[in-house]
Amino acid sequence: MAVITIAVCDEVRKDAQKLVKKLSELIPEAELLVYRKRESLLKGLKDEHKRCDVLFMGLDGEKGESLETVRAIRLGGNYVPVVLVAANDHFYKEAFEVFAFNYITKPVGIGELEHVMKPILRSCELDGGKVLHFQYRTQIYTLQHRRLAYISSSLHNVVFHLTDGTVIRCRARLTDFSDQLADSSFLRCHQSFLINLEKVTSLNKNSFIVGGAEIPISRTYLKNSRQKYKDYLDQQKVPS
Repeated sequence: MAVITIAVCDEVRKDAQKLVKKLSELIPEAELLVYRKRESLLKGLKDEHKRCDVLFMGLDGEKGESLETVRAIRLGGNYVPVVLVAANDHFYKEAFEVFAFNYITKPVGIGELEHVMKPILRSCELDGGKVLHFQYRTQIYTLQHRRLAYISSSLHNVVFHLTDGTVIRCRARLTDFSDQLADSSFLRCHQSFLINLEKVTSLNKNSFIVGGAEIPISRTYLKNSRQKYKDYLDQQKVPS
């Protein structure tokens, strides 16, 4: 399941393709909806199955038809964040009139996209459940907690093990994610492992079973891990 849905509408096909490529590189898990015509965009936004979290709208020439499209979206009661993508700053003033989230000019750089997307990703986290953000090389990853089974580390490499069997690696330490995982269902049970208590299927003497993996519990974390797991199970009990 995508953590964010991004719509791109730019009738300059080459520009749309470049933007989509950069967005897919920056946020690999995003769902990208591409509209070649403004009319198709308006129809798509009316379809509840085509809801998007942010719209990148290409501005065309000197006529400003794209701004009229955004006005129509607003008049329809849709206040999706709109990032206007223009060849120049000609329509910068008008951007405020349609409540644009941001205004960027072509060619769009990857650093500029990252700056624009960070607050939008944070908003998606608040709307759709807890997520974990991190950047590795040229990509931004946004992983929903509920999709993570456990996290392991070795020699400054962190591996995220997803419930569907996917693994994602980055150069980091487990402690780098402490703040993002605070007050969550994740538990440190070993110097090299964090488990998602929601995905634990059983507890053995010195290990947790998470899906098909057996995750060791070190002596240092044993007492706390057992207590935290007991507390978690108690919280899941339905009151009689």
